[in-house]
Amino acid sequence: MSSKVFFFPPTPPRSPYYNLAIEESIALHMVKSNLIAGIRLWKNPDSIILGLSENPYRNIKEHVVTAYETEAKGIGFGKKPKPNFCYIARRASGGGTVFHSMSGNINYSLYFNLEERKELFPVKDSYDHILGIISKSLSPQNIQSYPKGKSDLVLEKDGVFKKISGNAQFRKRNCIVQHGTLILEESLIAQVSEVLHHPPEEPDYRKERTHKDFLTSLPSFFSEEKWAIDLVREVFHYLNLPSPTDFSKISFFGKDFSTFRKQVLRESEIIRKKKYQNPEYTLHREIPT
Repeated sequence: MSSKVFFFPPTPPRSPYYNLAIEESIALHMVKSNLIAGIRLWKNPDSIILGLSENPYRNIKEHVVTAYETEAKGIGFGKKPKPNFCYIARRASGGGTVFHSMSGNINYSLYFNLEERKELFPVKDSYDHILGIISKSLSPQNIQSYPKGKSDLVLEKDGVFKKISGNAQFRKRNCIVQHGTLILEESLIAQVSEVLHHPPEEPDYRKERTHKDFLTSLPSFFSEEKWAIDLVREVFHYLNLPSPTDFSKISFFGKDFSTFRKQVLRESEIIRKKKYQNPEYTLHREIPT
């Protein structure tokens, strides 16, 4: 393949279990496919995404858990999203519990080959480098963001830092994956308050603020399309590679990545069915053998 870096653009809506399985499958196959990095942008339907060690009964309001358990015991889950339903899912990374929606936020995942980027081995250094990439990608739209806490990005509003992005990481087979979310609409914040309790742990700078007072959205002029281009360019700059002029040449769905894509999609189906959409994993971290 001519490119060693892939770009996985947003796709039609899928369940969070499909999206999380794709993410893990990419990590399992990227390094052995001789790739050095990847960028993925994606969205979930209304979903609560637990960190790997989070307790759903502590973090999520009871009526949401009950509705999820009823659905899981009944019809179950597939690839495509269910209308008028709030999913619960557990990701492979640590960190806190977050809420996603199709219009309220956009998710990004950055993948790096640790054999090629050894400076990312130390956890703190990896967050510093990758948060820097995200922050720089927002700058061309005159959005000045700052790292705060362990893995957040914030905007300063009237002298107060408000969170626009939370990040978390996992590592598999010499691939580091850092994923995060950017809040696009203020309406998402109201939804967070409806489904999530105040987190049991919080960064010092939060200072016990409610979701409404702590979170904020990107400005209304923010362009997802422009940001996608700027994010890809920042990743290539970090890798000391020339920025692509034709994104079709780096597309995950292009011919150059056909073998890699087939491997990822095949294994993601196994992971999705066995792990991510299994309520025992979601609620209790148990995976059947």
